[in-house]
Amino acid sequence: MLCSWRAQPDDAGRLSMFNQKLRPVLRPNALYYLRVLALSTVMLWMPMCLFFGAVFRRGEYIYRTDIEIVDLDQGPVGRQISQSALLLAAAAPDQQAQPRWRIRNDLTTLAATREWVRRHGWAALVINSGASDRLAAAVSGNSNTAYNPNDAATLIFNTGRHPIIELSYIQPALTTIARKAQMEFSEGFTRQLQGSGQISAIPAQNIVTLATQPVAFRIVDAAPLSFAIAPIVYLFSFLVGQLCVIGTLIAWKMASFSFFLKVKHTHVWLGAVIVVLVWSTYIGMLSALAISAFRGPSYSRFALPYTVGRFFSLWFTTAMVLSAGGMWLMSWFVILTPELLALASLSLVLPNVASTLTAVETAPRFFRWFYALPFYNGSMLYRFILSGGFPRIGLNVGVVLGELFSWVVILWLTTLVRQYTVIRGTSDVPGWYRGNIFFASPVPYYKDKKIEPEQETESFEEETISITDSADDATSLKEGNLGV
Repeated sequence: MLCSWRAQPDDAGRLSMFNQKLRPVLRPNALYYLRVLALSTVMLWMPMCLFFGAVFRRGEYIYRTDIEIVDLDQGPVGRQISQSALLLAAAAPDQQAQPRWRIRNDLTTLAATREWVRRHGWAALVINSGASDRLAAAVSGNSNTAYNPNDAATLIFNTGRHPIIELSYIQPALTTIARKAQMEFSEGFTRQLQGSGQISAIPAQNIVTLATQPVAFRIVDAAPLSFAIAPIVYLFSFLVGQLCVIGTLIAWKMASFSFFLKVKHTHVWLGAVIVVLVWSTYIGMLSALAISAFRGPSYSRFALPYTVGRFFSLWFTTAMVLSAGGMWLMSWFVILTPELLALASLSLVLPNVASTLTAVETAPRFFRWFYALPFYNGSMLYRFILSGGFPRIGLNVGVVLGELFSWVVILWLTTLVRQYTVIRGTSDVPGWYRGNIFFASPVPYYKDKKIEPEQETESFEEETISITDSADDATSLKEGNLGV
């Protein structure tokens, strides 16, 4: 058996870890690992600070988002609800944790408002056109149909812009203010009816509605993206895919030493680029298939239909994002020593993850550079593909492709440096450099003198043969006796 103690090698003649002969080896190793521990602490601390700094205080920067108030009614109902909403928002206890409320007069229809919110906004409170006229007709009895209070106002959301921010902050703020404004209007309208005596003239089909809830609102999502896994679908697609790419790149680094010795630099560089692109494309296909299989039963009601075109769009988006991140990692992996590989990985993964968990508008201004990260632009493309919200296709694709091509060029330089150090014997197979305690390159150091092996030459012209018994040999030949 493999685990049998009898199958283990004999310890006879082996040294103990406490043997003094090992101290010259253990001491530098222990000091080295202490330095690695300190470096690892810094490597972990810095990206984690970036991550938590970006998402920890996002609730304090919600005031940078906007909720539009659009009065299409232009009557007493519209004016009262609009002013009530503004006053209630201004009276909120923590203004920094509340979105800004703005009156918009340039949007003239409900359809135009919905389209504007889908393309540019976060949410809107719309007082529908004719709300005052319908309420007056219901009170006077001039309407032949039953009064529907939900026709008074519409709340428009844009979940597709950012599900986490929209569901956590924007929607609660808008619905809370809208309900308070509705209650204020209903209380004032009821007192007005009772004081004027008009309540006796209201038709029976409308009296209960007008006495309890004269105005209400409908909720419309201009870009729905609120199915079960919507807030994390793009994050996990990129994160898991990038982690799979990291393992492949580390394996390539460890196995490419002989390539740098024997293969042309351009071919090694192209090989590294092809490895990243092919593996990222394959992982992107698996990600799109996973979303197709596990998007959940609520997807059909809270997102756009999952078509063949959207499948390939998600495939291309994931492959593009993973390729950009993979080129970044490969460019660093080629020249970094093994203990620094985690630094390159963490500096890529954690800031990119943070950029998908929060909108840049709700992060401190220091994190404006999130706009340039692959995960951020890829998540915006994901949200647009699945919901149609906040389209910035040209900008997002241009940023990611620009980063991809930039890191392809940088990879050309780093592979050139790697080949130079390998050939000169200053870098070994794992990537340790000369001077490190673990350095062990099979290539001789270029400054060391080459020891040529001694070559034995056979030259019959210069060789002298000394024969001291030639007389005896001649006698033996004459007599026929050869010394036997």
